[in-house]
Amino acid sequence: PITLYGTEEQKQKYVPKLASGEWFGAYCLTEPGAGSDANSGKTKAVLSADGKSYSITGGKMWISNAGFCSVFIVFARIEDDKNITGFIVENDPSNGITMNEEEHKLGIRASSTRQVFFNETKVPVENMLAGRGEGFKIAMNALNVGRIKLAAACLDAQRRVTSNAVNYANERIQFNVPISSFGAIRYKLAEMATSAYAGESATYRAAKDIETRIKLREQEGATHQEAELKGVEEFAIECSILKVAVSEDVQNCADEGIQIYGGMGFSEDTPM
Repeated sequence: PITLYGTEEQKQKYVPKLASGEWFGAYCLTEPGAGSDANSGKTKAVLSADGKSYSITGGKMWISNAGFCSVFIVFARIEDDKNITGFIVENDPSNGITMNEEEHKLGIRASSTRQVFFNETKVPVENMLAGRGEGFKIAMNALNVGRIKLAAACLDAQRRVTSNAVNYANERIQFNVPISSFGAIRYKLAEMATSAYAGESATYRAAKDIETRIKLREQEGATHQEAELKGVEEFAIECSILKVAVSEDVQNCADEGIQIYGGMGFSEDTPM
């Protein structure tokens, strides 16, 4: 969001630390009563009497990286605005920021996931992203970028699962032959490779289409920031399709990989 919508001052202040890994960021959109209906959030932002800061109050849930992040992107509503507004909020517990304990998830355990609470957290007015009421647009476009990135991440997992399964099937000997010679195992490996290839092809095609549209927008006079926003926005449907399709494919692929490993596939000592 900062790269896509931030001012030059905001990008200079935050992006280098986030890009280098010195800082981690967290995205505070979801609330107990605002999941898919992201624009219905109840978190409030109130302008101070001197007009120099906003006071943010509310709770967010399912916040990835919350436990170790340095800065939040927080979405809150100003007065009775139709749309939410985005803010850059540095993680300072002395500024009214508290968290629940880590969520115990069924997966994605490397990621810290916690509830985050803001109690009259002060945020300078210059830390508003884009403009007042622009938060919903920021949220949706940032999620579009995240969807195609998720597909790419799942593809890497799918490739590694498939490679591990092939190696194991070639090494595992039963009935005096590698299990890769059995028809049932060959079928599983073929299905895994097929879905990986299809997902890879679709993801690379969509990524290239987005890149091409960004270059076209720049040739028409748009800034790179504006061109990137429009380029991704025009392929929002493709990004959504890939998120669903490839994330489901990698789960199916992992399940087949576990079955190829047999009983060992259920052990944490194996790479599945």
